[in-house]
Amino acid sequence: MKVWIRADGNEQIGTGHVMRCLAIAEALEAAGVPVCFVMADDAAAQLVKSRGKKVRILHTRYDRMEEELPVLTAVMEEEHPDMLLIDSYYVSDAYLQRLTGQVWTVYIDDKSFHSYPVNMIINYNIYGDRSLYHPEPAYSLMGAAYAPLRPEFRNVEYPVREQAEAVLLTTGGSDRYDLAGQILRAVPKELAVVFHVVSGIFNSHYDALCRMALADDRIRVHRNVSRMSELMRECDIAITAGGSTMYELSAIGVPMISFSFVDNQEKIVETFYQKKITCYGGNYLTEGDLMPGRIVEHMMELMQSRELREHYSSLERHLVDGNGASRIAEELCRVYEEDRI
Repeated sequence: MKVWIRADGNEQIGTGHVMRCLAIAEALEAAGVPVCFVMADDAAAQLVKSRGKKVRILHTRYDRMEEELPVLTAVMEEEHPDMLLIDSYYVSDAYLQRLTGQVWTVYIDDKSFHSYPVNMIINYNIYGDRSLYHPEPAYSLMGAAYAPLRPEFRNVEYPVREQAEAVLLTTGGSDRYDLAGQILRAVPKELAVVFHVVSGIFNSHYDALCRMALADDRIRVHRNVSRMSELMRECDIAITAGGSTMYELSAIGVPMISFSFVDNQEKIVETFYQKKITCYGGNYLTEGDLMPGRIVEHMMELMQSRELREHYSSLERHLVDGNGASRIAEELCRVYEEDRI
């Protein structure tokens, strides 16, 4: 079996789609399945290549996917991939229908809850369930057991320390509203805490964050982190935007405050909060400048209570075990062979 993965990353959409697909790609390769990424442009190609993955560039628009069909279908006719895994919010039924007529298709969904014309739907989110789709898909992988994480997030020992002295702050691959900067500016100057700020490769505020770090020795800025699990383990609290990072933090057990700043993050942040697994940092789209102050208040509450941090840590670790990518790879191989018989 040969698998192609259709995903993009850039300053507008960040790197979330690419990162979760990289985890699946690594699990597939570990199972002996060759993988190739197919991308509209080269904006995130180097990120994928740096992980040792093959990349094909279509030279098309990432947000006009129907227009790429003549190019993509022609390349597939030449190379004959057995399976195409698609991860993009810009697909249409017409796009998926055309590809499903040519190759076994899998779609990663966390937004529309629509019965797409594909062979399999993956919704690994905490709220993922077959009942969301009408009619229900023939094949599906649903729920946080399938959260696609890299092997480094498996079986990590995480001590909830007596004193909370280090905080992870991450806003994803890009940070269009400078939320990391806004949150840091809301922290009282006298508060004794170290902030490990992870700046994504498309964060246009990276230089400003570095200047803040030069002026405040509590701030350390990280970019291109090779072992994110190790940095997370060093931190007592995490402040994070909604997305796959929440599942990574859960696998380790780092108590977190989560927030959203784009619409596709809202449901995951709200569901974690409704299940009392995380503190709710807010929705920047509706709360604006009020959100950073609320996040800092929650951070200080967590700092003052080891018992509360232990509570959140335990709930998180029961949700995610870090084996989701391997489960996806195993099921893709099994179902593909089953469907061919």
